[in-house]
Amino acid sequence: MKSLAIALAVIFVLCGILSILHPLEANAMTRALGFSSDKVHEKHPFLYFVLAVLALIWLRFQSAAPAR
Repeated sequence: MKSLAIALAVIFVLCGILSILHPLEANAMTRALGFSSDKVHEKHPFLYFVLAVLALIWLRFQSAAPAR
């Protein structure tokens, strides 16, 4: 589960960066994900970075030793 949490954190950080930089051309899929270059969105990168932080918090709780 640790590798899943790390993978999700990396994916969400990359999605947040892509939604800020807008490197892709606008189409239906990129608009839905917040990556289109037609206008600047503030909600999409914020949501992606919050999800990345939650994945890292999940990683922290997974690495704790189990209570007995």
